[in-house]
Amino acid sequence: MGAERKAFYGIAEIADALGLNRQLVTAWRRRRSHGIPEPDGELSSGPIWRGATIEPWIDVVRAQRDAPAQPISPEFALKAGRRMLRVAALLLEEPIRLKLLSQSLAEARELLPIADDAADDHLGRAVRQLLSPLRATGDEPGNLHRFRRKVLAEVAQLAPLVDLAAESLPEADSAG
Repeated sequence: MGAERKAFYGIAEIADALGLNRQLVTAWRRRRSHGIPEPDGELSSGPIWRGATIEPWIDVVRAQRDAPAQPISPEFALKAGRRMLRVAALLLEEPIRLKLLSQSLAEARELLPIADDAADDHLGRAVRQLLSPLRATGDEPGNLHRFRRKVLAEVAQLAPLVDLAAESLPEADSAG
């Protein structure tokens, strides 16, 4: 892959190496998800990894991202729906609990790279559309009212996504 190797990596360097945003890598580390190794140390500026610790993991994540596009699983589509419903519910509260909203947004944004790398089939397009309001927002969207409208507009279209996902589930799963 010819990427420059470094002696040490922080969140920013990992994000740059993977072509992802820092918030996503931070969320992966905080939630201990995606197999990210524990850091080799902590500085006041954040976690730090030795190249020998993190580069093998970066290579694996890159290889997964460079693999041919796979269809989105029905389970993943339903997970995206649940996460966006949680975001919508928090946006409807008065007053809005910004800490919980920020956490829910981070959890929903974790799905963006997977959805973006998925096959361009009906379910993949539906999930990408559902997640579309998450694209150009920070942890706390500047205009919550406009953001709320975008999220609610997409969540209103959730029924077709659920129908598409249900069609793809094995019969035993949909019978219960």
